[in-house]
Amino acid sequence: MGKGLTKLFLIIEGLLLLLTAFQLVQDWELLILLLIGLIMTRASKGAFEKRTLRHWVGWFFIILSVLSTVTIWVMLAVAVIFFVINGGNIMETLNLGTSFNAPWKKKQYYGVEVVEPTNRSDKRRKQKWLGDTTIGSSVFEWDDINISVLMGDTIIDLGNTLLPDEDNVILIRKGIGQTRVIIPMGVGICLQHSAVQGLALFDNEPFHLTNESITLYSKNYATATRKIKIVSSSFFGDFEVIYL
Repeated sequence: MGKGLTKLFLIIEGLLLLLTAFQLVQDWELLILLLIGLIMTRASKGAFEKRTLRHWVGWFFIILSVLSTVTIWVMLAVAVIFFVINGGNIMETLNLGTSFNAPWKKKQYYGVEVVEPTNRSDKRRKQKWLGDTTIGSSVFEWDDINISVLMGDTIIDLGNTLLPDEDNVILIRKGIGQTRVIIPMGVGICLQHSAVQGLALFDNEPFHLTNESITLYSKNYATATRKIKIVSSSFFGDFEVIYL
C-alpha cells in the first residue's frame, strides 16, 4: 500500500473520531455518562495502588459511553481491515515523514565506546520515552547496555569499538520503531528477537515475524573470539544487524 492510501485511512479515522464526538454531544444520556466517568476518574487521582473502586467505575463509564456510539465501531472495523490487509508493511506504510516532523521520527543514536569493567557499582540512568535524543558518544561497561525506548528509531553503532574477549550482551526493548545495530567485522553474533509485527534482517536475510520469536547465529559464532548476544523485543518495528 502506498502512502496516499495510508493518509486516506488516517483521514477517514479522523473524520469518524469527530463523528463519534458529535454523536456523544447529541446524545445527552451518553454525554452525562461520559462526564460522570471523567469526574470520577479525576476525583480519584493518585498512586496506582491507592486508586479506589470509584476510579475504575469512572473508566468503565467512559469506555461504555464511547462504545455505545455506532461510529466508534465503524472506526475500529476500518482499522482492523487496514491492518489485516497491510500485513508486514505496517511500519513502512505509516512512515509519514513528509507529512509532519513528529518527535518519534527522529533518530536515537548510540555511538558506543567500551571500557573494561572496573569496580562494580550500582547505577541508575534515566531513559527517554521517545527517540528524540541523539547521543554521539557514550561509555558503557558491558553489563550496562540496556536500552528501552517507547517509540522511535534507534541506531547502536559498535563500528569503532574494540570488544572485550568475552561474551557481551545487549538488551533492547522497543515499543514502536526501527532498530539498527552496527557490528564490527569478525564478531560472532547471537540474535534473540521477538516482535508482534516486524522484519528481522540478519546476515542480509529477511525474516518476517508476526507474534513470533527467533534465534539466529552468525556463521562465525562458534569460532569467533569476540561475541555479542543481542536480546531484543518490539511491538511494531524492524530490526537490522549490519556488519561494518
